[in-house]
Amino acid sequence: MKRKPFLLKKFFKAEPFFILNNISAYVAYIDANTLRYKFVNNAFIKAYNISREQIIGKHMNEILSEKNYQNAIKYISIVKKGKIATYEYYFNMHIGKRWIKVEYIPEFDINKKVCSFIVLGSDITDRKIAEEKLQKSEARYRFMVETANEGILITRHDLKIIFVNNKLASMLGYEIKELMGQRFKDLLFEEHLEDLKRKILERIQGKDATYDQYLRKKDGSKHWVTISVKAMMDNKNNYMGSFIMLTDIHARKVLEEQLKAAIKKLEVLSNVDGLTDLANRRYFDNTVSLEYDKLAKHGELLSFIMIDIDFFKGLNDYYGHLVGDDCLKQVAKALAGSVSDPTQLIARYGGEEFICMLPKTNEKDAETLAEKMRIAVEKLHISNKGSKISTYLTVSLGVVTMQCSPEQEVIELINHADKALYRAKSTGRNRVCT
Repeated sequence: MKRKPFLLKKFFKAEPFFILNNISAYVAYIDANTLRYKFVNNAFIKAYNISREQIIGKHMNEILSEKNYQNAIKYISIVKKGKIATYEYYFNMHIGKRWIKVEYIPEFDINKKVCSFIVLGSDITDRKIAEEKLQKSEARYRFMVETANEGILITRHDLKIIFVNNKLASMLGYEIKELMGQRFKDLLFEEHLEDLKRKILERIQGKDATYDQYLRKKDGSKHWVTISVKAMMDNKNNYMGSFIMLTDIHARKVLEEQLKAAIKKLEVLSNVDGLTDLANRRYFDNTVSLEYDKLAKHGELLSFIMIDIDFFKGLNDYYGHLVGDDCLKQVAKALAGSVSDPTQLIARYGGEEFICMLPKTNEKDAETLAEKMRIAVEKLHISNKGSKISTYLTVSLGVVTMQCSPEQEVIELINHADKALYRAKSTGRNRVCT
């Protein structure tokens, strides 16, 4: 019987070849021994712009470019062993350069030997472009993170560090690998651990926060940062971890501390007499006013001792002002040394005058302290050729004690002390009068 001629067109209209011809994937059926094409679908033909008749029976190296064929050889050897081979390749086709995911699927004969294999190609160009864009985006993001002026830290829900950038590692004196796997609390000092518990609860609730805090550097020293923390939640609103941005403010904080110290020192200096190191008149007046108001609320006693150096003008005239200044320093030191109660305040009131405030002190105790002061100055044995009553420097003291009252001004009490001082000077000097 005469065999009917094989009609290729009719063959490719039959099922399942009709389906294969009309799918978008590139399909080829190849003899595993000869590597010659036995079937290609329409998508394959279109991609290479060759007719089906020109492809069927041809060797793979006659259809594929030399580069594509050399790349395919290692995968052909895999499929010949009965395994599925998969790879992605950038093909230069008639329709342009396309990324194709290629699968070689073995077909076995009755002896379970690979006789043919199916080539299934899927165009993944759009996916590759998207991946490339994503990679570029991630690369830009990582570049921004790595080169940011801020330190960046990412922690899991258990505070374990899973990302840290170079800026933060450098800021704290670590290598990145040394920080990875540590817990955030390892960077904190003991005094911050209790507050950390509250902060963790806030993060679990999805709350963000910004605050200043010092962290522990590798060498154990403190480093000030502004911490901006963002809680990371999943789609079920469960806490996953924290994204933390840390701004270096250490230099600013150090400057602030130095500024505070300078201001405090300036305040102290502004309250201290430059020559004697006692409180000055301005500080004394402010303090006395506040103290009097407190004592007046409860009707408490308040005493003052007004002190004046006897014949100080004569000392200045005889020895000169430099000696006079030195005498003022010595007298101030002797007066201050007589006062032991921290609530008692002694100040230089002006020129060679001094004044001492004694809260909650009765007249007898105030008079006793005044006498102690007088003796302390006299025992200095400072020569005073300008004095008319002694060869040594002496002081006169006036003491006053009153019960404080809102109806009375503190200046009235000081005036009474000044009058007592005047009596001490007018009755012979070098004495205490009340």
